[in-house]
Amino acid sequence: MNRFFSRFAQVFSATSLLIVGLSQISFKPEEGMFPLNYLNINDLKNAGIKLEADQIFNPSGVSLTDALVRVGGCTGSFISEEGLIITNHHCVYGNVARLSNKDHNYLEDGFVAGDKSAELPVSMPCRITQSYEDVSDEVLKGLDENTDAKTRLMTIAANIKTITEREQKANPELDIEVSEMFVGKSYTLFRYVLLKDVRLVMAPPLTVGQFGGDSDNWEWPRHNGDFSLVRAYVGKDGKPAPYNKDNIPYKPKNTLKINPNGTKEGDFVFIMGYPGRTFRHESGSYLKFQQEVQLPVIQQFYKQYIDWMKEYSDGDVNKRLAFAGTIQGMENTEKNYRGKIQGLRRTDVVAQRLSQDAQLKSIYNAETQPREYEFAKTTMAEIEKSWALKTQIGKLYLYSTFLDNQSKIGHIGNVLLRIQNEKTQPLNSEIMADAEKSLKVIDWKMEQHVVESILDDLYKIVCLSGKSSFKYGNQQGLNADGKKLLHKSLFMGSKSPEAILAEWKKSPQKFNYKKDALLLILAELQADINNAKLVWSNTGLELTKLMPRYISLREKLLQSQFIPDANSTLRLTYGYIRSYSPNDGEHHSPYTSLDGIFEKANTSNDYRLPQMVADKLRKENIPQIFKDPKTGKVVVGILYNMDTTGGNSGSPVLNDRGELIGINFDRSFTATINDFAWNEKYSRSIGCDIRYVIYVLKYVSEADHILKELNISL
Repeated sequence: MNRFFSRFAQVFSATSLLIVGLSQISFKPEEGMFPLNYLNINDLKNAGIKLEADQIFNPSGVSLTDALVRVGGCTGSFISEEGLIITNHHCVYGNVARLSNKDHNYLEDGFVAGDKSAELPVSMPCRITQSYEDVSDEVLKGLDENTDAKTRLMTIAANIKTITEREQKANPELDIEVSEMFVGKSYTLFRYVLLKDVRLVMAPPLTVGQFGGDSDNWEWPRHNGDFSLVRAYVGKDGKPAPYNKDNIPYKPKNTLKINPNGTKEGDFVFIMGYPGRTFRHESGSYLKFQQEVQLPVIQQFYKQYIDWMKEYSDGDVNKRLAFAGTIQGMENTEKNYRGKIQGLRRTDVVAQRLSQDAQLKSIYNAETQPREYEFAKTTMAEIEKSWALKTQIGKLYLYSTFLDNQSKIGHIGNVLLRIQNEKTQPLNSEIMADAEKSLKVIDWKMEQHVVESILDDLYKIVCLSGKSSFKYGNQQGLNADGKKLLHKSLFMGSKSPEAILAEWKKSPQKFNYKKDALLLILAELQADINNAKLVWSNTGLELTKLMPRYISLREKLLQSQFIPDANSTLRLTYGYIRSYSPNDGEHHSPYTSLDGIFEKANTSNDYRLPQMVADKLRKENIPQIFKDPKTGKVVVGILYNMDTTGGNSGSPVLNDRGELIGINFDRSFTATINDFAWNEKYSRSIGCDIRYVIYVLKYVSEADHILKELNISL
């Protein structure tokens, strides 16, 4: 059992854990994304909070957690008794794009439902944490140090399945999830209320919600109103149900109180939310692999892919809307990875972890503790060996995933090649459905360009690693014969995808997929790709077995308890409204104002501000509540030193009394490294001030009926 949970169990029974919710044990953390049972209420009070433990989490009563939801891949919070949820605009962006067309461009113009009947269904299921408990002993039952990696993985999966099925049977109305807190070491069972019927209520115009676009993404100062509203519905019996026009608004156990009185620098603030994934307990070899292989390879490919999408949708509104969600997601990741690359280069995170790893081999005395010494030495040697193997095949493995995941032509080619190699009858419904989905492309010419580019790079990677030239490629990529052959394939030729699919459906037995030219090229690369995938898989299995040992060694070396990496489970982080200096000679205030929007307006496409939107933003004689008392300006963005990552998008920024004062939506460029390490000097998170949310609702979206629902009168 995890050492922390063992000690925790001695202090609290399972029942008292659920009632109290927060630990009374104080220890120095390495980071600040606290699971609720790792928090110390006294530390929180000393930091500035004015709440009691049971006001934060209390499954026997009502607490702040009852107002929190995991909505899609983001966080949201209930702000009305009729199931109204506030989250980020970028969290609903893809759904708004799918609901839009050139005649009703809700993405560009914004959307406001005049009443509940006009709200539009979106694919954003909501989960509310009801309770949790440690199940580490049960998940790890039947395992010991001698269990091989594959058996270990299978046993853990089987034990989790047993727990999940038992819990689901006992709680059929709940969503059950067992989350890994430390790899191969500790596991927590979470029970969630799952709300499936979610509808769009309001989204600001694109030029408000995404003002600054990619130029300002991961940057401060920031001037966008990155918020939107959705509503959760349930069946008439009050129970969660799929979408039905007769469903009724969900009545949450608790809602957040909106406080529009603002903050000042130095004020205590905290966030509760569902941060996605961090990697703060990984080895130095892992961080070095990220720095040298994974981050630059993915960043460069995504940048190229974004350019392709923009090029092939230029001048076509419907195509641009169809690509919009993918472009936004890739731009977000691409710039995030650039920030991580810069952060790893500018800090000593990698060198420090490698130095600590070297010390792990010497924390035991070789003469007096020979078994422990050999354990540490062997563990570190095996970890380093695994990452050395991943480094050797990393680029080839990543590009093989691009072929299957980013190229629909490449994906269906791999499916057909598998059918051919396995002598599978290609008539089952799963294969046909996969083919039909893959052939429904947004732009056929782009798909052709993408697959050719990826194959070109695959040949370069394989040949530069020492492989001799192939028939269709070499160190320069696809050769003339390869390109000529590729353009003769069914997927690159003159037939439309619809015609190919129709031919396949009409006579699948006669369909000449086995002789397609694309498969000849894929078959030529298959052995090297399969070897890379096998090495990647096997080393991954070994690392899952080694990680519990590695964590134990780090605990002994650093004499510190570790907070589990973020994993989309409920966390709390706290800090202060705070300025910062990201670069030499540069200092940033923790607030931005409406003045900054007009200063940036129309200086580039990312700062596009249509006159109609500008006129709505530029109001005179507005209530004092919107203005910063110190500057007299309308506040837009706020900056704070809290520890956040992906998944915290949409998290409520709360004051010392748990009142809503902002909506978290981003980090500064220097804080993208948060996934690997956090430091108060360079880690800053960014939110939209709740006063600007109200301002946009009132003057831009003209949604007085929503303000009335929120009991806000101006």
